[in-house]
Amino acid sequence: MSNEGKHLIFPIFLPMRGCPGSCIYCDQFRISGSGTDQPPDYDKALKFLHYHRGKPRQIAFYGGSFTALDTHTREKLLQPLLPELDELGSFRVSTHPLFINTRILNWCKAHRINTIELGIQDFSDSVLAASGRGYDSVTAIQASRLVKNQGFELGVQLMPGLPGWDAGSLDYNHNVVRELRPDILRVYPCLVLKDTPLYYLWSQGQYQPLCLMEAISQSADWQELCTTEGIKLIKLGLPSNLSTDEVAAGPWHPAFGELVKAELLVRSLVKDYPSGSIIKLDKKQRNLIMAHGGLYYDILLDRIKNCSVELS
Repeated sequence: MSNEGKHLIFPIFLPMRGCPGSCIYCDQFRISGSGTDQPPDYDKALKFLHYHRGKPRQIAFYGGSFTALDTHTREKLLQPLLPELDELGSFRVSTHPLFINTRILNWCKAHRINTIELGIQDFSDSVLAASGRGYDSVTAIQASRLVKNQGFELGVQLMPGLPGWDAGSLDYNHNVVRELRPDILRVYPCLVLKDTPLYYLWSQGQYQPLCLMEAISQSADWQELCTTEGIKLIKLGLPSNLSTDEVAAGPWHPAFGELVKAELLVRSLVKDYPSGSIIKLDKKQRNLIMAHGGLYYDILLDRIKNCSVELS
């Protein structure tokens, strides 16, 4: 169970289910930590709905493209849970932009699906093509707008550092997200997982993932954008149950979100303190700066020259 946005969430993983193709970076079995495509644990899901009755809560189907499944399969997945939903209970699904249209969205409304997260990954045509996503920017934008205009809570999942990205594509993604204003955003910097097509590109020197500091900086940029635009950024980095043994390369860190918070703190201090300042930090701020071998303490001293740090 987790708390994402305004809902308590019980996740059910459907690795690769309904996906129209295998993207070059993807292995949902490794990402979800499930190992195999296990059937949903309805007993635990029903207990979750019953125990939290009267609270905003959702059963979330992650890991596949839910709306790409045939109608019978979708109904079979939801039916055991529908009787336990009160007025504050609903479903959340992740899906592929190619499988969004008015007919599908009408079906979703009729089956208590309130939140739809689109695995966009990138809005740039060149990056989408290089990553084997099977759609273009126009399709991704139209699907996002349709979901939002039909009254659903819109989630967008992006993956910085995909093949073909550059400063121009990153800027384009920022502008599109500002215009679309999704309700929620997830940012998953691209990792190279073993035995994926991306792994073989990387091993042959044809792909270079983001380094850790690049991924932290880009994620902090996304957090600042979301704060300005009123978008909830609910996830940075992949789930912690992803085994490090599966990651061949890329900006994985067990405390990635904490490092992004440290970057944001240092950015705010740079705005407030000139060179040579005595910087007063509370205990929480100091712990954030000094964590992980004092990585961001050194960064702070580099960005604000001749400063000193005191605990207030």
